[in-house]
Amino acid sequence: MKKLSIILSIVLLLSACDNFLDINENPNYPTDVSDELLLTSAIAAVTNVHCADWGLIGSFWSQHWAQNNTSSQYKIYESYALSSNTNVIDRSYRAMFVDGLSDNEIFMKKVEANENWGPYLMGAVIKAFGFQYLVDMYGNVPYSEAFLGAEKLNPVVDNGETIYADIYDLLIEALSKDYSDFVAELYETNDIIFHAHIEDWEAFAHSLRLRILLRQYDANSGFANDEISKLIADLEAGNIYLLDKDVAVTNFEDADSKSNPLYESDQRQLNTTNNIRACATFISFLEANGDSRMESLFEPIDGQFLGLVPGSYNVPSTEFEAHKIIAAPYIEPEMPVFWMTYAESELLIAEAYLRLGNVEKAKEYYESGVTASFDRMGADIGELLTGAYAFPTSGFNDQLKAIIMQKWVDAAEGGRGLESHIERVRTGFPEESQISDQIPEGYELPDNYIPGTLIYSKKGTSGGVLPRRFPYADSELNFNSNAAEYKSLPDADVILQKVWWKN
Repeated sequence: MKKLSIILSIVLLLSACDNFLDINENPNYPTDVSDELLLTSAIAAVTNVHCADWGLIGSFWSQHWAQNNTSSQYKIYESYALSSNTNVIDRSYRAMFVDGLSDNEIFMKKVEANENWGPYLMGAVIKAFGFQYLVDMYGNVPYSEAFLGAEKLNPVVDNGETIYADIYDLLIEALSKDYSDFVAELYETNDIIFHAHIEDWEAFAHSLRLRILLRQYDANSGFANDEISKLIADLEAGNIYLLDKDVAVTNFEDADSKSNPLYESDQRQLNTTNNIRACATFISFLEANGDSRMESLFEPIDGQFLGLVPGSYNVPSTEFEAHKIIAAPYIEPEMPVFWMTYAESELLIAEAYLRLGNVEKAKEYYESGVTASFDRMGADIGELLTGAYAFPTSGFNDQLKAIIMQKWVDAAEGGRGLESHIERVRTGFPEESQISDQIPEGYELPDNYIPGTLIYSKKGTSGGVLPRRFPYADSELNFNSNAAEYKSLPDADVILQKVWWKN
């Protein structure tokens, strides 16, 4: 059992352990925990799952990264062979509920009872953020009865559309509160995202509102369009503000269990830097467009940026050893974990204006978002906004593609591929290559390959169809009788199922 001193240390420095800060199940930890510590616990756990587990899978599925051919840790991701009992699928699902959102629920109830509305907004944003990803990747999940404990051992599995509606209403309700009595000093240390700057939490809430609306645009266009119109009108009137900075957890150290969760799980705990290599798909797009962010994202080998074709992990080492010739992503112990970047928020606004038919404003925010991405990565944008990355003057699909492709590139920093994977499922961008079956294993692409089009893995197990979602978690299937409906489909079929917002 963890000692109290260790837990308090983790509160300040954010452990990457699988079950850190699990105050719900630790009998040595006091049951009446202060709301400040609960806030840190919730943020830390959500950060860990978002980065170390979902971030890894998403970055392989988005084809930012590929599995090295002289190691084997992530073959299962690149072959799309995940199942309900795959450790990362079940572990991350449980961790998000038990270690993250459950602590957050306790936190919200405590501060709501005291009408402490500043922290209540923080909790509402954390809840909306976590449940949006649970719906986007697992489909229908427990929500309305998820945190009733022994009172409800078999919680109802709520429809994803219902959950989306509820978390949106939750954000609206939390944003309507009066924060004038909020004492920021009590939360400065324990809010490891914004250090109790409530205006930043408000901005994040509005940016998250916009993401929720855009995600469901095709399936619920009437509601989404009306709400986007209201949000943009409020933005233009100065009634609300969206993000002007990154949403990031940054308090990491280059020390055991105190470093970035992705670095901790992939490199410190595995004691190797050889698993993850650049993917040829992504590298081809950056090179074709002369994108200098490539130098910020990947470490070249002998001055070259080469990438692996997805599913090339069984190429014999006698042909080549990938870690000796293929570029590797920068994964460092102190790098931030981004929940959302300023660049993404600006690109969300760009899409919103595009949906509303205002191409001029869409172009303005597109250019702002791309510039913000280059600035964050310390890269020189040069003349790209009037060249390769110029916003198309016409054609809705071309304009939407430009926005989403930039979100794809922006999400490559820090292992945020899950977001770009979901956006690919939603919009179809990046597009799929029409010649996947003609592309050989290795790192050389044929001349008729279109840079940046996704290549179906050479070891893919999903019948030529790129995966859309995760299998349902084994722990839910085995212990919740209300999840019985999910047992009828094989896992290989489940990952191809559409979530509610994808028609």
